[in-house]
Amino acid sequence: MRTMRTLIVTAGLAVLLTGCITVSEYKFSFNFSTGEVRHVYYDLTSRQGADEKGYSVENDWAGLKQMIGDKKPEFDPDVVEDISKELFEENTVLCAQKLQKVKCPKCFPSKAAILVQLHDKDWRFELINNEVFLFLPSGKKVISTNGHKMTTARNSVIVWPHETNKFEYVVSEQWSGGASLLPYYLKERNEEK
Repeated sequence: MRTMRTLIVTAGLAVLLTGCITVSEYKFSFNFSTGEVRHVYYDLTSRQGADEKGYSVENDWAGLKQMIGDKKPEFDPDVVEDISKELFEENTVLCAQKLQKVKCPKCFPSKAAILVQLHDKDWRFELINNEVFLFLPSGKKVISTNGHKMTTARNSVIVWPHETNKFEYVVSEQWSGGASLLPYYLKERNEEK
């Protein structure tokens, strides 16, 4: 059902072509009442993977543009509709945004089930005593949330009460950094003018 996980596979992002694209922050919001889903990725950068040969920032830029331009639906369009994907500049860094709409939120067995559907497999959502828990993957730290956050030296957890209809959080990525992709975006944008 999933042909491409969240725009660029959450905060860590996917391996593209011969390199890795990373982000420093990832913002997520889901409104259960409207079905609106928003993914925002801040500071997209390129860096060489551990065992890579032939790495280039240009290849990562081309791969990112291909993902943004890809019109193939990520999910079954009768369940989750892709609304838009875009790149933009904010505070001198390259960012990306993906908007989606869950067609029938109430058709899922729980709010946690929807959130599982909208995230990569290493993002663990659980429904415990009618509250939604998010156990963050290693290397991610909660910056802000409308839920309750708990952080230890090794773990970050967010809990949303049963009555929550809007789920929001911003997390930072420990393994981010690299060559900024903003110059490539600006160059193409200026060439289009």
